[in-house]
Amino acid sequence: MGQAIIGINPTQINAVATVPDFKPGTVGGYDDPADGYKEYVYGMATAAITAAGYCCVEGILNANFSMITTANTAAGTLGGHGSRVGAAMNAIPLNNYGWLQIWGKGALRCLASAAIGTRLNTTATSGALDDDGTAASRAINGVVLKTVVGGAEATAPDVRFSYPTVGATL
Repeated sequence: MGQAIIGINPTQINAVATVPDFKPGTVGGYDDPADGYKEYVYGMATAAITAAGYCCVEGILNANFSMITTANTAAGTLGGHGSRVGAAMNAIPLNNYGWLQIWGKGALRCLASAAIGTRLNTTATSGALDDDGTAASRAINGVVLKTVVGGAEATAPDVRFSYPTVGATL
């Protein structure tokens, strides 16, 4: 593990017109009083990220993120196998900078009825994962649900991140 900057503000956003507060790709640590230690990667939204908890994949350049889908993680794409995955801490407008969670307890957008402890995968719904195992979707390694997502798409409040990446095609 690389060294993390401690004391960041995970909900901080910087407009692209300003000089970023950190170099894109910087990993920052935050000791949350309620949930313990967490880590984040600082990156730019290459497409609007609409809300907290939305799952994002690193694409074009180091630390450029967009909401994850089956299409932008397909084999042969820049967000394909092995690409870094994180969850946005809040909405990040297009071409703005913000933090995406990659370690510790957090929240993640999932489709209806995603179950505890199952393999999560990409979906056609931007920013949401599921456990349905749809053919041609991609497994997301390093993310575990600790609470069930109910009968509708929602943000699961109890998820463990362990440096998630895009995995194999299902």
